[in-house]
Amino acid sequence: MAPSQTFGDLALSRLLGAPPAQVAPRGLAPRGLYPEGEGVPHDFQVLERALVWAEGVERLYEQAKERQWNASVDIPWDLGRGVPEPLERALCTVLTWMVQQEFAAWYVPAKFLPRIHPSYLEPALFLSTQVLDEARHVEAFTKRLFLNGVGFVGTYPATESSLRGLLQQEAFDKASFLLHVLGEGTFLDLFAFLRRIAPDEASRALFIRSHEDEARHVAYGTGRLRVQLQHDPRAIDRFVEALEERISFAQEVSGIPPAVQEALVVLAGGGERGLAFARGLQQVQEFQRELHENRVRRLMGSGFPEAVARHISDLHARASGNAM
Repeated sequence: MAPSQTFGDLALSRLLGAPPAQVAPRGLAPRGLYPEGEGVPHDFQVLERALVWAEGVERLYEQAKERQWNASVDIPWDLGRGVPEPLERALCTVLTWMVQQEFAAWYVPAKFLPRIHPSYLEPALFLSTQVLDEARHVEAFTKRLFLNGVGFVGTYPATESSLRGLLQQEAFDKASFLLHVLGEGTFLDLFAFLRRIAPDEASRALFIRSHEDEARHVAYGTGRLRVQLQHDPRAIDRFVEALEERISFAQEVSGIPPAVQEALVVLAGGGERGLAFARGLQQVQEFQRELHENRVRRLMGSGFPEAVARHISDLHARASGNAM
């Protein structure tokens, strides 16, 4: 095996210098090539370290490269066949709803990458791995949807309306907060729940792989938020504002769509009626309580006071069209 050459091996921050607190929108190159303020002008917009940096982002980038997977060959697709029709349809209902949100998680970092100054090389590299991760999730979810001939089930206009607000967000820190901390934080919990209740081993493997990807994205988002709030505690108001702005884009929003809630109940209980349905309902109700408490913990761990964290969690459930 060839010797590794990671950022840690290279001691990159020592070789290039520490990432500057702020840069001018000039120079298409990593930090260190141009003296400060020199280089050709560009339209970079993310020009402050505190807006994009997360401690340990270099390690997250290395992990992302090591843990890439191939949706064509790394999921045991043959083990996804023969699922009973009610469970298959329930799974496809959930995946149909999820795949739209994965498009937003794919497109948002791609939108912001060319806006980040190259001086902040490490976060830009990490976000590039997220673009690949989310594209793979869309591919894998779509393959699972059609594996047994069911395909898409339902449409979710309230979710799509809410995602429009995220896609139109023009401030990177607000977009990262909404996506990495709130949206992907909830998907992290959802993947953990789905891998427990998956009706087949192909889906379970898919949710395990996706959960690992999501954990990296959430680690970046909470780490980035922590750096920003340490630098500027008053930025908390920006994030409450970002969520309130997002509510204005959503129509008739009331949490997870009823059809998706019912599908989760069927998967959790293993059936559409009777004791199985009652058992599934209890599990989903407990899962929804966990979503709220885990969201509050993430926000508090990122620097929010508990009262503000709980307020944001409540707002998020209203704003998302899906509690995600």
